Amino acid sequence: MKELLTKTPERRNRAMRIGICGAPGAGKSSLIEKLGLRIVAEEQKKLAVLAIDPSSQRTGGSILGDKTRMDHLSQERDAFVRPSPTKGILGGVALNTGEVQLLCEHAGFDAVIIETVGVGQSEIEIDHVVDFVVYVVPPGSGDGL
Repeated sequence: MKELLTKTPERRNRAMRIGICGAPGAGKSSLIEKLGLRIVAEEQKKLAVLAIDPSSQRTGGSILGDKTRMDHLSQERDAFVRPSPTKGILGGVALNTGEVQLLCEHAGFDAVIIETVGVGQSEIEIDHVVDFVVYVVPPGSGDGL
């Protein structure tokens, strides 16, 4: 990965980097689909989505395939949606998520959205690779705070 980064020209302007996290089933992929379509269609920007999925014990690949939940977005010309397995790495992101995000910037994407694997309260690695984090909570969950 490092060799590939050194061969890719660096951009002058950094991409906007957004982390989307929350519990499984909270609606992360649905939010990304809507937000991504706005970024691509209305804002006319190039978007990369890195969807972090749990890994198969048998093959090591992604088992949930969040890309399938972003059907319309994944068909857009200026959108790139890539599922990535955690391969057992804890923290909500994959081992090379930061490097892949940087490669997307070098490739000319204006925005990069990283969807964490469904997380609880201790998966905070996303904070190290994005500009800000959106925590998605389903309606009616949690306490009154």
